[in-house]
Amino acid sequence: MALHQWFIPHKDTHKKAHLLSWEGLVIYIMIFILLQVGFSIVGYTKPGVMGISSSVDYKKLIELTNQQRQEMGLNTLGENEALNKAAQLKAQNMFSEGYWAHFAPSGKTPWDFILGSGYKFTFAGENLAKNFYNSEDVVEAWMSSKTHKENLLNPKYKEIGIAVVEGVLDGQKTTLVVQMFGTTDIVTSKPLVDVGGQEIEISPKDYLGERQLVASVNQANNVVPLFDPYTVIKTAGFSIVAFMTILLLLDLYILRKRGVFRLSSHHVAHMSILSIASAGLYFTNPGSIL
Repeated sequence: MALHQWFIPHKDTHKKAHLLSWEGLVIYIMIFILLQVGFSIVGYTKPGVMGISSSVDYKKLIELTNQQRQEMGLNTLGENEALNKAAQLKAQNMFSEGYWAHFAPSGKTPWDFILGSGYKFTFAGENLAKNFYNSEDVVEAWMSSKTHKENLLNPKYKEIGIAVVEGVLDGQKTTLVVQMFGTTDIVTSKPLVDVGGQEIEISPKDYLGERQLVASVNQANNVVPLFDPYTVIKTAGFSIVAFMTILLLLDLYILRKRGVFRLSSHHVAHMSILSIASAGLYFTNPGSIL
């Protein structure tokens, strides 16, 4: 197979370039697989070399949360130091135990951290986020999720605590955000905590705060990642889309010069796929919520 046939239509059959066919698709998929494998190897051998550099600020998160509540006619939330401490302990624990969830592998629950900070609650809730570049994107993601939005706009809450902590998780520098809500009214029934959109009753023993928590700190605040894997993947994706677009335009140009110009269903399909891929790459971000 001649090398030029990978880039331009066949001179006799006018068959499209191989890099616009299924062979090319296999090559593009292999590129992304190799990138992912490479990232996994680097993360395992050199923890912290990869990661997200974030500008998320906890004060800004409180401000944006209260803006959302005010727009819905709800009370604003006061910052509470005990809830800040609980959020900090939860974030540190996720790094120390190496997990990303509301419940720790060791059995620790969100209310363990709240009670362990000395906060006696009637109602409490937790929202989590990781690897967002800025505060606005975090709150926007929470508001776009039905359960997180209900938690953020819950009229039962009166206070808020937030921690933004950086560390190494799964071999990558990660920014974790823990948002905790609470109310300390006089208890008339068993206290409730909202986790992942599900209200859970806490037993009186747990509520009395008898558990003392010890969260080992395993942070990497001084680690500066050499590269952002998400940016690499996104750049590679846009590069492939641009490369395929050039090949497609070249295909149309050469066929026109040969006097066999045609806008086939293959061209329309390619243009549709490239448009969808470009939109997907543009609107995706590395952040996730729980």
